[in-house]
Amino acid sequence: MDREFVDIMILVCIPAYNEEKIIGDVVKHSLQYADKVIVCDDGSTDGTAKIAKQSGATVISHKKNEGYGASIITLFDRARQENADTMVTIDGDGQHNPDQIPLLLDTLKQNNVDVVIGSRFLNKSSSTPGYRKQGIKIITSAANFGADFKVSDAQSGFRAYSKQAIESIHPTETGMSVSTEILLKISNKGLSLAEVPITVSYNGDTSTQSPVPHGVAVLMNTLKFISVKHPIPFYGFPGIALVIAGSVIGYQFLDAYLNKQVIFLGSLMAAIILFLVGTILCVTAVILFSMATLMRERQ
Repeated sequence: MDREFVDIMILVCIPAYNEEKIIGDVVKHSLQYADKVIVCDDGSTDGTAKIAKQSGATVISHKKNEGYGASIITLFDRARQENADTMVTIDGDGQHNPDQIPLLLDTLKQNNVDVVIGSRFLNKSSSTPGYRKQGIKIITSAANFGADFKVSDAQSGFRAYSKQAIESIHPTETGMSVSTEILLKISNKGLSLAEVPITVSYNGDTSTQSPVPHGVAVLMNTLKFISVKHPIPFYGFPGIALVIAGSVIGYQFLDAYLNKQVIFLGSLMAAIILFLVGTILCVTAVILFSMATLMRERQ
């Protein structure tokens, strides 16, 4: 194996679902840069697992399709079991080029960082379709709001993790939002991160999900994690605004009532609803902020 990292154990981990046409090539190319290639077959109904094994990979199979994130969780667990020094995740659909694995590994070593992300947007000649690019940019902007660093591609699955990152990161999301969940956990754990430009291929069907529902689901889950980390701006500020709005409308109703002017019961109902919702949001913000503070102190 022609590489500089002969003194450390490198795992290349590949989540795969119904990728029998390409998985063999991905495994064989990845083996050039790793001590072991592990494929998590996420309940495929074709020959993905068989071909991956024949190509030299260790295969872990889910009994049913559980989602991309579930495969990533399984691969992180296996990397810890293998006591890996470095883990590289790469998609099994041929979108990523395994020959760029050394680029991530070199950056990980030379810059002494914990995580390296292969970004398709640092390369201005990226062939990413327009609709996909815009969706990823929206998700990335949301993830950047919740993290202590800025990335250009929050949804890239082509990543390299140091031993410390492998031990520290325990994903829980079973869907595609696991990518942004990991970013926020990198931020929470104080791990260091770098990005490198990569090339991607969108030849053929590289996605099994409709882009709009998929993007909305990922964005909603990203916002969920952000709301827990930053409860004051996410819940508190809107809550205060609603309380103020409700108070103003309530005052106007009361003033009209006391001065025997025309009153609208709809205004009273709106004032009550706004005030109650705002109060609930403010209380939620305080509770989440207190919980987050306690967790940080314990860590």
